[in-house]
Amino acid sequence: MRATPIILVLLSLALMVLHKADTLPVERFRAAMMDAMSPVLTAVSAPVTAVVDNIGGMASSRDLKAENIRLEEENGRLQKWYEAALKLQAENQSFRELLNVKADPTITFVTARVISDAGGSFVKSVLLPVGARDRVQKGNAVMSGHGLVGRVMEVGQTSSRVLLVTDLNSHIPVILQNTRTKAILAGKNQDLMKLERLPPDSGMTVGTRVMTSGDGGQLPADLPVGTIVSVGADGVWVKPISDIDTLSYVQVINADIDQTLVNGDISPAAK
Repeated sequence: MRATPIILVLLSLALMVLHKADTLPVERFRAAMMDAMSPVLTAVSAPVTAVVDNIGGMASSRDLKAENIRLEEENGRLQKWYEAALKLQAENQSFRELLNVKADPTITFVTARVISDAGGSFVKSVLLPVGARDRVQKGNAVMSGHGLVGRVMEVGQTSSRVLLVTDLNSHIPVILQNTRTKAILAGKNQDLMKLERLPPDSGMTVGTRVMTSGDGGQLPADLPVGTIVSVGADGVWVKPISDIDTLSYVQVINADIDQTLVNGDISPAAK
């Protein structure tokens, strides 16, 4: 056993000498040794290679998870931008519709921002920062980008109050777009309005659009007001064409209105 280290040292020296020797027999011997040791080294290194590959796979899996998290965060940010873009698109569309309302060319418009809400469950009205100095008159129609939302009921010099179509005191002469049937659209202080004074067997159908008829001379004809959403034993109910609860900008139609029609006073003094 004591001779073993000496033998190993001598073997090491012999291998070093053989490695440095360039003679043909020594070269052949080294080649034979490499050929003999190659399968052994391959077998020995296989487990190590597998471990390294597994470690690499784990690293790749970790990188993929990190990439997925990053992509999910980026997708969330893009989704927020997409929603913001849709909101801006809807707002721009509303403004474009306000600017492109088709009406009598002699009629002028004034656009205003709603500065107060509907006022609660019993009063469905809003306040506008435009008044007599802007040629606003009592009885003028008020529209959103989609259709009629109310009419002016009180006018000051710089402000006016609008009675919304859903208010209990709102009664509008209307006509059904398909059948040209006339009726009165009444507000009920709720989300839906009700058609009243319908002729018998008028053939109401869900989806029919309701327009102003122009009867009475207060509102222009053919302004869209709502759509029939329910026909039953409790009556015919209409949903406003505009979202009354989210009004931001409206347009007042500055049409000259005979105030005797608005006030109901037809005495000679009033005229």
